[in-house]
Amino acid sequence: MTEGEPPPPADTQLRWARVLLGVGFLFSGVALLGHLLAGISLPLLLGLTGALLTAVVAAAWLRLPADSRRLLWRVIVRGLAVALVATVLYDVSRAALALIDPSPFDPFAAWPIFGWLLLGRDAGADFALAAGVAFHVLNGLSFGLAYLLVFGRLALRSRRLALASGVGWGLFLEAFQVTLYPGWLSIAAYREFVTISALGHVVYGATLGLLGRRVLGGLDSIAEEPLDG
Repeated sequence: MTEGEPPPPADTQLRWARVLLGVGFLFSGVALLGHLLAGISLPLLLGLTGALLTAVVAAAWLRLPADSRRLLWRVIVRGLAVALVATVLYDVSRAALALIDPSPFDPFAAWPIFGWLLLGRDAGADFALAAGVAFHVLNGLSFGLAYLLVFGRLALRSRRLALASGVGWGLFLEAFQVTLYPGWLSIAAYREFVTISALGHVVYGATLGLLGRRVLGGLDSIAEEPLDG
């Protein structure tokens, strides 16, 4: 912005802040992707991407007027609650399908592996599992916030768009998992893995879209147009 040029409207600033933060909240997934593709230390990448997210948050926050900051804060707080519910339902749906399916595939096999990547191979199994679960929840929360910040306005327009955008986001995440996890985890039961993983991501995405629409619907000013019910 040049000297003497008026600042952009608050709504435009808020929209760009939400997009920047939404992309920034993919930091844990970017770190994992970098580790799987390039073999770089996962804790190192988490530190780097986390620092970048902090810088993005600070830069976006400082440029927003006070009213926009309060609104964005409410979106993030409510979004965390929505993302937590979506993550729990994601795991519940995978566990339920794994119980129904007689396949020996374990949908939670990656959890302790995440933990050992973070803590080192010398860490005990219990500590590795705890760290892995924490990383899994971090991903669920951050990916959920990314969706709600970037696509929240779209979800507010109608239930159909909320469901379609949420499921689309879930399948977008599924595409990465199906591409990377089988080789990384040496998964033999590929069909069962894809079935269970796809169901979980559909449930996750649908919850983000529909519950996000309901929870964020009270923040009328983040909708670009009136809700159609």
